[in-house]
Amino acid sequence: MGDWNTVTVSAPSPGKTSITWYTSAKNMSPSSLSMQQVLCSPLPSSKSVHSLCSAFCTEENVEQSLSYLNRELTTLGFPSLYSDSKGKELSVVSALNCMNELLLLQHKTLRAQEEAETQHLKLGSDMDHLQNCYTKVKEQLEASRREIVGLQERDRQLQCKNKNLHQLLKNEKDEVQKLQNIVASRATQYNHDMKRKEREYNKLRERFHQLLMNKKDKKMAMDVLNYIGRADGKRGAWRTGKTEARNEEEMYKALLNEYEQRQKQLLVENAELKKLLQQMKKEIISLLPPQKQKPKEQAEDCKETILSDMEEDSGEANKENMWELSCETVREQLANSIRKQWRMLKNHVENLDNQVSHVYSGSLHEKDTISREDHELEVERLQLEIQQCREMVKTQQQLLQQQLISPCSDDDTSMLLQDCYLLEEKERLKEEWKLFREQKKNFERERKSFTEAAIRLGLERKAFEEDRGAWLKQQFLSMTSDHMKPQCAFQGNSDLDNLLANARSRQKKQNNLSNVSKYSDVCQIAQHIPENRYVHSPTPSLYSFRFPTTQKILDYDRHIHSPEKAFH
Repeated sequence: MGDWNTVTVSAPSPGKTSITWYTSAKNMSPSSLSMQQVLCSPLPSSKSVHSLCSAFCTEENVEQSLSYLNRELTTLGFPSLYSDSKGKELSVVSALNCMNELLLLQHKTLRAQEEAETQHLKLGSDMDHLQNCYTKVKEQLEASRREIVGLQERDRQLQCKNKNLHQLLKNEKDEVQKLQNIVASRATQYNHDMKRKEREYNKLRERFHQLLMNKKDKKMAMDVLNYIGRADGKRGAWRTGKTEARNEEEMYKALLNEYEQRQKQLLVENAELKKLLQQMKKEIISLLPPQKQKPKEQAEDCKETILSDMEEDSGEANKENMWELSCETVREQLANSIRKQWRMLKNHVENLDNQVSHVYSGSLHEKDTISREDHELEVERLQLEIQQCREMVKTQQQLLQQQLISPCSDDDTSMLLQDCYLLEEKERLKEEWKLFREQKKNFERERKSFTEAAIRLGLERKAFEEDRGAWLKQQFLSMTSDHMKPQCAFQGNSDLDNLLANARSRQKKQNNLSNVSKYSDVCQIAQHIPENRYVHSPTPSLYSFRFPTTQKILDYDRHIHSPEKAFH
């Protein structure tokens, strides 16, 4: 649409009146929108139109009006209103055609205006829809941002928690290393004190016997007035200050020589005990399961091992003076260390038992296995027995310490009673050692039988798996050769699936039957193991035994099951 401009046309009438009319111009401008609103206003009434027409054309200026309209129509491309070129005679047909074309043009412009209005409404609705979608997407973006912030905060908290756990683990490892060093030092001190007490006890016992013999001789002997001369014919030396001083010097020299020999023996004994403790520590650590660590933890462990080695190097210089500690502190440290190592060993053995029970639980009957309650009761009973034995050992050590610390009395009855008690204790210890050796032999025999049964079971299972694979292969080939017919691809696949499903069901049934018959021997052997497993040994000789059979059985079981998984 163009801008509407007023065109002033001067008419040749005598009154010199001016006629104004709206025409369309081709130049477009932003004011066209406001002009369209004016043009789209309702049409004027008939009276106003009549007045407008009367103002344009009158009886006096009809010819001028016609010429003006003809000129305007010709400029707009319409045909002329006159029939001839001179413009003398008006053509009604051409006038009517021009009016019809004007009406058609008016209708066309009205339709275009209506289409533009509908298009404008559509665009407005689309704009509203896009604005709603924009608000929704903006809300979703804000929600996702809030969620990302929450996840970042949660990740930060988890990282802080992970760092704290790493620090706690590092502290625990440091504590374990310190405790192990303390245990080693206390073990050496305890063994040293025990040897020293045994030597003191032997000396006191010899002195006691000497006193008893001397007293008996004095009671039964007679005082001799004149002594018989010496065998070599020499006279005995007179007791003077010089002779007494010389005798004291000889006595001190003898004591110094004895102390030096004793110190050498103690150094040799300490070296042997250190080697023994290191060997015990290595064997116990080898029995315990290795822990899987992350690369960061492994790096921290390497640093910790370097620090622990440095601490051990610095601590070995002070180990020479550790034998000066008191017997009670060393005894407590050694007892705590042995308890800790035995607890770790016990937990490891329990874990191995749980693994074996999990492997065999699927195929064993409920009557053939030991219930968990009975196992827990047995463990509690063994723990009570161990606690009672520890208390008894503590009381005996306290009594022995009191007896050694108390001054020697000249009363014969008390010494005889002590000697009797010690002999009785020695006999009891011999009996306990004998019982312990028997239990150890039984345990070794049962372990050997268990390993043989496990190996036999593995061989039988391997043979059975090979026979089963050959039978399934033969069965599958025979069934496919008998039922092979020219069918479609879908029918062939369904038959093959049915055959495989039947073969797998038969295989599972045969597996269950064979496992129940084969695991009965192992269960009968495994029921006897918890009776002698947690035996508290007072000597380090028990540290030398190992438990390789359970792990070997588990590895062998995995190796046997691997072909079955590949076949399926």
